[in-house]
Amino acid sequence: MPRRAHPRLDREVLRLRQVALDAAAAGLFVFPVKAGSKIPAFHGETRCRGRGPCAEGHQGWEQRATRDPAQIRRWWSNSTRWNVGIACGPSGLVVIDLDTRTEPLPDWDGATTGWEVLDQLAAQHGETLPDTYSVRTPTDGEHAYYRMPDGLELRNTQGGHGHSLGPLVDTRAIGGFVVGAGSIRPEGAYLVAEHGQIAELPTWLATLLTPPPVPRPQGPPTRGLSTKRANAYIAAIQADELDKVEHAAQGRRQVTLLNAARVFGQLVGGGELDAENAYAVLLDAAAAHIGVAGFTRAEAERTVTRGMTFGIRAPRTIARGRATDSATDDQ
Repeated sequence: MPRRAHPRLDREVLRLRQVALDAAAAGLFVFPVKAGSKIPAFHGETRCRGRGPCAEGHQGWEQRATRDPAQIRRWWSNSTRWNVGIACGPSGLVVIDLDTRTEPLPDWDGATTGWEVLDQLAAQHGETLPDTYSVRTPTDGEHAYYRMPDGLELRNTQGGHGHSLGPLVDTRAIGGFVVGAGSIRPEGAYLVAEHGQIAELPTWLATLLTPPPVPRPQGPPTRGLSTKRANAYIAAIQADELDKVEHAAQGRRQVTLLNAARVFGQLVGGGELDAENAYAVLLDAAAAHIGVAGFTRAEAERTVTRGMTFGIRAPRTIARGRATDSATDDQ
């Protein structure tokens, strides 16, 4: 009996499969995106029927993204011209998504591109952007790929909102994806704009993209603390944050200092701490890191200023009761 001939894949499917295999070989986790679009091919959570890969819980594109060549060949083995999605979280990536617009941004010297906003942001911080692998999108935007620093778990940001970098500058990290170079949409193709290695996300950008710490409970007291105990409570908060700064690991120094400065800023905003003293003790705690692996005093000063500015916008006051110190604290 003659063997059944397998249908030959169309060249475009083969090309896209090779795009996915090349990305996986470079260490990136990939998954299929609907043909000609930037929408994941897998069903969403609201449409999950709990079958197949989802039998023990819904598996979305982030959970199913893979570097396994056999799985990639199975996905790109029929006539569908799947585009190639890159899952940023599993791949350890932070991708800066730089958009364009026709109307100039008045607060950004008339910028009309995300690159201009990012360049201005770098200049404001006295920093530069390292060369890194990047992809031109079909709508004249660009995706700049960076490696997520060890110990960080950054998530997506939307330009101009929350703790984003600025208008026209989104980021894709844990929970986000981008469409890879070689994919096609009706507007055009995703093309490599800058070849080469993926650089590590600079520390100053990692600091800006780290969200503020979750606010701590405003203290136990429905009845309030006495002045003596309230002061001791505030002192304990300060000691804890300063200890974290002094003993921060090399890759976490700036982020740890930023978070501590935000906590101090909240207490300054609530009238619990003097601003100048708070600034001074934070810099003193950071002194052990200055001059180590390129960490400068100027960096420390900028980080403390930025963190305290954020914190002051969310003031924190420690509730105090009416009892006198002697009546409450001598018991």
